[in-house]
Amino acid sequence: MYTPPARFASATFATFHPETPSQQQALRAAEAFTRRLLHPPGFRDRLAAWLGRVPESPPRHGLYLVGPVGTGKTHLLAAMYHALHPTLPCAFLHSSRLFRLPDHPETLAARLADRYRVLCLDEVELDDPANEARLVLILKTLERLGVTLLATSNVEPEKFLSVSLGNDRFRRFLTEEFRARYEVIVVRGEDYRQRLGKPGRAWIGPPEEARARLREAFENDPGRACWFSFDELMEAATHTEHTRLLHRLADCDSLYLADIAIDGTDTALRLLRIIDDLYLHPHPPRLFFSAATPPEAWLRAGETHGLLERGIAEKFARTTSRLTALCEIEPVPAADETPAS
Repeated sequence: MYTPPARFASATFATFHPETPSQQQALRAAEAFTRRLLHPPGFRDRLAAWLGRVPESPPRHGLYLVGPVGTGKTHLLAAMYHALHPTLPCAFLHSSRLFRLPDHPETLAARLADRYRVLCLDEVELDDPANEARLVLILKTLERLGVTLLATSNVEPEKFLSVSLGNDRFRRFLTEEFRARYEVIVVRGEDYRQRLGKPGRAWIGPPEEARARLREAFENDPGRACWFSFDELMEAATHTEHTRLLHRLADCDSLYLADIAIDGTDTALRLLRIIDDLYLHPHPPRLFFSAATPPEAWLRAGETHGLLERGIAEKFARTTSRLTALCEIEPVPAADETPAS
């Protein structure tokens, strides 16, 4: 079933509380677009537009919500899904799941069009030019078959890799046609996850001291607690089928990860996939970890040089936001330091 994650099972427009003007604008745009899908213009409306009695808006084939992490884009996407489905059959997919489906892009789009009138595509990713090419073909085929796109992303279409890498085949679509075909709404605001109650905890500081705090919490945990060094987790992520690993981790009440250290984009992507899937899991374990530096310092977009690496770093920012939502960060002083009174 292509449905929203359990975390957004009850998301509605009424439960979305905008905190910035752009979030208010995004809410109004999402509600208006949903109304247009449920109640398309009738003959009288079209006639009035033709006679010039009311302004005629150009038809749009979808709505694209773009902005920083933690500004409510997925909530709005899920709210649109719940408002439309089942009156208009909708499919809700994370973009990573869409890209993992083996069908040729046009075949996949046709298969979706056979069952659904609306595709809700969450967190459109752009760290792989091949996936971008796949996405453009899917979007064009869905449009031709009359399927509406509702999507969220952290990146505006003009900043997709195909534009920077000089792929002429897709550059015109992304820079000139995209905003004509889709209504693009920027959603700005502070990351709401920074203000949530934290079910887990992270100890940041000298490795031995931080690991000792983590071990103490692990040994005093009364539930089903699972311990991994970060190297062990990365080894498991490399050699274990992802769904099996996810089930294994989600079967714990608490997950303890010692000595997280990102040494490159490959490691970042492995951790990103695990954290993001646990964050969206209906019954995730509480997360505890230790590291020498805080999550926001693990992989910085400004410190990477290649386009692909920068794209991964920008996507990793969402993962660090989710880690902050899951864990209270506690600095750990060195053993010879005296804590400030």
